[in-house]
Amino acid sequence: MAIDDFIGPATPPARAQAVWDQYARHVVQLAGQGATLVLLPEKIAVLAPAQADAVQQRFQALARSAGVWIVLGIGVEDGAGRRNLAWLFAPDGAAPVRYQKHHLAPPERDFLAGSAYAVQPVAGLAMGLAICKDMHFAPLGQAYGRAGAQTMLVPAWDFQLDAWMGARMTVVRGVENGYAVLRAAREGVLTVSDAYGRVLAERASSAMPGSTLLAPLPAPPSVATWAGWLGPLFGWLCVALSLVMLCAGRRAAPAS
Repeated sequence: MAIDDFIGPATPPARAQAVWDQYARHVVQLAGQGATLVLLPEKIAVLAPAQADAVQQRFQALARSAGVWIVLGIGVEDGAGRRNLAWLFAPDGAAPVRYQKHHLAPPERDFLAGSAYAVQPVAGLAMGLAICKDMHFAPLGQAYGRAGAQTMLVPAWDFQLDAWMGARMTVVRGVENGYAVLRAAREGVLTVSDAYGRVLAERASSAMPGSTLLAPLPAPPSVATWAGWLGPLFGWLCVALSLVMLCAGRRAAPAS
């Protein structure tokens, strides 16, 4: 699910509460429709630690009461700096698995980059956590492939015009490394793609009351990909082939 509305320092408290309440309603509704995992977008709000703790407690309890896994994107600002985080809540109400965004977008110059990876068994599959721009970088995608991820959970926040591009770049990481991708983007699209790059379900995000998309989890692939052993060599081969073709084209051009 995704609601385009951002909760920032200038957001009136009543409006912020309405957005959080709407996310909670969507979780309950999707759980009632049979969902086992609910993915929310990136950086729904940037909060002080005390406010973030209140959100954590609310969605930790919600995951338990609704009986679903929940992934929530949140920004936390304390004395040490700002962090762009993804929290994965389990149906047993345990403290969330945390992931900190590695590759920060230009508007996040004052955020701190993370370096750790997170792979967690969810609904019988090994699922990895990444955030938006992280999945534009092949080495990060390969690291999750080596870690055995079968599905990637990706909260995101696009810029509207780049929504299709951001979603499809993320799909490519799944093809390279043999895992499905679930991506929920504010000001973008909600997408479910399998390990072969097929987009199985897709819907545009929207402002309040937001958009939801219910789809089956893609099955794991039956074969391994080449990325694990070939790595970046294929990309460099493409560069070399392009240079060869460019030189050959210049030699074949008629003299003026």
